[in-house]
Amino acid sequence: MNFRLPLVGLFFCFCSPRVIQYQNEKANFVNYRSFYILNSKSDHLNVAESNEVNNRIKPFIIDEMNRRGYEIDSENPDLILRFEIIYGSENTNNSNLSRFNMVYYPRTSNNIVGAVLIELIDNNTNKLVWQSSIDADNAMKKRNEKDPFKKLVIRLFNTYLYQAGNAIPNEQLMIK
Repeated sequence: MNFRLPLVGLFFCFCSPRVIQYQNEKANFVNYRSFYILNSKSDHLNVAESNEVNNRIKPFIIDEMNRRGYEIDSENPDLILRFEIIYGSENTNNSNLSRFNMVYYPRTSNNIVGAVLIELIDNNTNKLVWQSSIDADNAMKKRNEKDPFKKLVIRLFNTYLYQAGNAIPNEQLMIK
C-alpha cells in the first residue's frame, strides 16, 4: 500500500499538460517596461474565429503583463508580445477486433490537436526574449471553468517571473 501512493502521484504529475519555455539569458530585463500585443497569427482561422480567439485570450494576457507592472505602449514599446493558437488534425484508425479477430466495423476519428504559444520579442533588437507554449488539448479537457484560456495563460506566464524594469526573477509572481 505504501508504494502505491507515490506511483499514483507520479502518474498525475506526468499526465498534466507540460509547459515548454525558452528564455534568452542575454536579454536585458531592466530595460523592459512596456509592451504591445500583435494580433495572433491566424492563417488557419477565418476572420470571425480569429476575432473570437483574440477577444477571449487577449484580456488574460494583458492582465498578466499588468500584474508584472508592464504598460501598453502602441508607439514605442520595449517588448512585442505575440500569441498564437496552433492546431491541426490527427487521424486515428482503430479496427475493433473481436475475440476471434473478426473486424466488426472500422472506427476512424479525426481529433483536433493544438497548443497555445506566447512570445516576447525585444522591439529594438528583434530578438526573442521569452517564449512559452502548452498543450491546449490536454489542458482544456481537464478544465471545467467558464473560460479555460485564463488558466492556460496563467500557466504560461508562471514561467515568466520578471517584473517591469527588474532583472531579478520574482517567484511571488507564480500563481498556483
